[in-house]
Amino acid sequence: MQSASYENLSSFAEAFVAPGFKGCTCSHSEEEFLVQESLAAEFSEALALKLAFGLHPQNPDLSLAPFLEQLLREKRIDAIGETGFDFFTSEFRSDRLRQDEAWHLSLELSSFYGLPVVIHDRKALDLIFRDASLLKKIPAAVFHSFAFGPREALSILNHGINAYFSFGKAILNGNKKSMACVAELPLERLFFETDAPYQTLKGESFTPLGDIKLVYQKASELRNCPPDQLCASVERNFSLVFDRH
Repeated sequence: MQSASYENLSSFAEAFVAPGFKGCTCSHSEEEFLVQESLAAEFSEALALKLAFGLHPQNPDLSLAPFLEQLLREKRIDAIGETGFDFFTSEFRSDRLRQDEAWHLSLELSSFYGLPVVIHDRKALDLIFRDASLLKKIPAAVFHSFAFGPREALSILNHGINAYFSFGKAILNGNKKSMACVAELPLERLFFETDAPYQTLKGESFTPLGDIKLVYQKASELRNCPPDQLCASVERNFSLVFDRH
């Protein structure tokens, strides 16, 4: 899985990809979505980009809910997200009520339209377990930049949630939880991403899309498996989650 901001998506084709590359890119405003939709169409011969739109927990703008529902009705998106919770700062924590409303709306729409959800969750894993009964009703839950360890990931799966866990440059940064997840979780539950332009390493001001190569190389080392085998498995995961209509 590859996530990207629209400022960088225009250089996507030139960045690194070979024909047949598959990825998902999330947007969180009307302007951002329309640019991504246009670029996805422009590069459609070389890239299979899935589009997602969501009410991001760092700014759960509920006024965008009608636009989200319009995109769903018109079958212009392949997933809902990012959505979820972010309690990393006091400012974000103070917006808990709006985050919760946006989250529950997203789950309801996911269940109704049969699309997966891309989840952003920082310091709020208890709320995932609180809503396990709702998450069990949706087709798939993709945890973007999963910030917890293997035990928590397996517990989510054991709650009957069709969950997948995506990891980016945290595994290049020596994040022990992320590295353990990549090494230990079932291969059929893994995705990888850049979250470009975010998730920078020390000394970097932004993350280019091409850094997905480095993520896959490190993941291959952590799993002690050939890169081709890893890529083939993740591609199967991607098709299972996103190839729905």
